[in-house]
Amino acid sequence: MHSEDRTHRRAKQHGYWVAPMLALVLMLFGCTASRTTRRVLAPSRAPAAVLPVTAAYGLEDIRSASRPDTTQVIITVSGPVQPLVQRLFQPDRLTIDLPETRLPPQWNRYKVPISDGRLQTIQVTQSYPQTVQVTLALQAIQDYRIAVQSAPHRVTVELLGATTTVPQSARAAKKSTAWVSPAESSSQAALSPGVHRMPIICIDPGHGGHDPGALGPTGLEEKTVVLQVAKELRQLIQQEMPQYRVVLTRHQDVFVPLAERARMANEQQAQVFISIHANSSPHREASGIETWYLSFAASARAKKIAARENMMSEQQLSTLELILRDLHETDRINQSTVLAQSTQNALAEHMAAHYPGVIPRGVEGAPFAVLHRTTMPSVLVETAFISNPQEEARLRTTQYQRALAKGMLLGLRQFLQTTVVAIH
Repeated sequence: MHSEDRTHRRAKQHGYWVAPMLALVLMLFGCTASRTTRRVLAPSRAPAAVLPVTAAYGLEDIRSASRPDTTQVIITVSGPVQPLVQRLFQPDRLTIDLPETRLPPQWNRYKVPISDGRLQTIQVTQSYPQTVQVTLALQAIQDYRIAVQSAPHRVTVELLGATTTVPQSARAAKKSTAWVSPAESSSQAALSPGVHRMPIICIDPGHGGHDPGALGPTGLEEKTVVLQVAKELRQLIQQEMPQYRVVLTRHQDVFVPLAERARMANEQQAQVFISIHANSSPHREASGIETWYLSFAASARAKKIAARENMMSEQQLSTLELILRDLHETDRINQSTVLAQSTQNALAEHMAAHYPGVIPRGVEGAPFAVLHRTTMPSVLVETAFISNPQEEARLRTTQYQRALAKGMLLGLRQFLQTTVVAIH
């Protein structure tokens, strides 16, 4: 009994401080839980520094064509974009947002008048760091259609409306804006960063899509490496020759017919056309750089190379030669010869200075189909022999691709600085 009483008294005494201690513990836990909850629910802090994101593509060109029943606006971009198109009212307009796209450095906020009865003006702005907005101020349309195309990548807006003609005031405006001569049943305008359009250099990465071109000993495809070299050359021109705009005949692994490649260059009124390829030979030891211009095949080897690049037989090539004799244009071919020599000399010299054993194979003429349809000085550059194991290994590297682009840039710049280009 004595022991039980003592135990009971201790328990009773402890009861006086157990409750306050329990309350204190609960209060402390509650405070801790509250702080944890606030931390979870509070918005996370922005990082101290946010790195700028570079837009993936560039706006290359905007053109308008007015016809009796439609007005077309063709927006050319350097890569595939998914435009966001909205029609807004008061005032009536279409806005075309191009995501992941930037304006060229020379473009800022440009506006060109059209006034053909359906389309009042075209305006282009960098609405957001990653978005270019093209605004079409409308006059009177019944409907519109949008088409997204590739090779080249472009967004075509077609405005549908009643029959109309281009006002005389708009025709006169071609002298102070970027208008080009109207056709008999249509007029065209080109949107550019200044009164005069920037001169254009057209770069053609050979092959593509279902046509891989030549194959290296370990499977490297010509179509892949020449596209990389073309992109390197485009970047160098943009950096070192910003007064020129660069157009690629393809920006990804797609097949573009030879006639279409030349048509792109002609439509853009390019100053020069450079088709980039990689050579091949049944003899693995064959190597080196050579540059071709349009002419009649002067040797059996030239015929074989032209037939391979043209994707035709040598018999078909002979038929093409007969056509070429009728289409022979002395001035353009003479200028192409100068461009080929300038490109070959600079490229071979630059590569030999950085890579041992690079062989300059010189300049030669052949009836390449991709060249004979162009209306400007045009060359085809065989950058290396992909069939040669050593050159195939070099072609795989970004460093070698960039060196090839640098050599071609040097030759191109020399040609443009010393030659007055005649555009036919």
